[in-house]
Amino acid sequence: MTLDQMPYIGQYSSRTAQLFTAAGFDKWGMTGAMLSGMLLSDLVQGRKPAYADIFNPSRSMLKSQLFVNDLESIGNLLTFTGRRCPHLGCALHWNAAEHSWDCACHGSRLDEHGNVLDNPANGA
Repeated sequence: MTLDQMPYIGQYSSRTAQLFTAAGFDKWGMTGAMLSGMLLSDLVQGRKPAYADIFNPSRSMLKSQLFVNDLESIGNLLTFTGRRCPHLGCALHWNAAEHSWDCACHGSRLDEHGNVLDNPANGA
């Protein structure tokens, strides 16, 4: 599977006008094969389907993921739960299944009394 969970379907690169690819389907191979057939047949004939950019192997995934990560980090810093991670002060979220306080910023885990279970937090 690709980083953004969408398969690569289309022209392999801008320097290879006659080379096309279809990859990254993970468990959706049969569905992806049908989609690939429709998309690639249009591209080979010189037509550009409306949804071609979504599957373009040359698409940029980094910018959108950085934006998502920034929003999550800001949200964790601005959440007022009363409990903060001793590592960098991010909000802690109660994990009922593990009976622990978990930090979404860097993965620290604390027990119900605030004692560090997993790093990078170094003290409570």
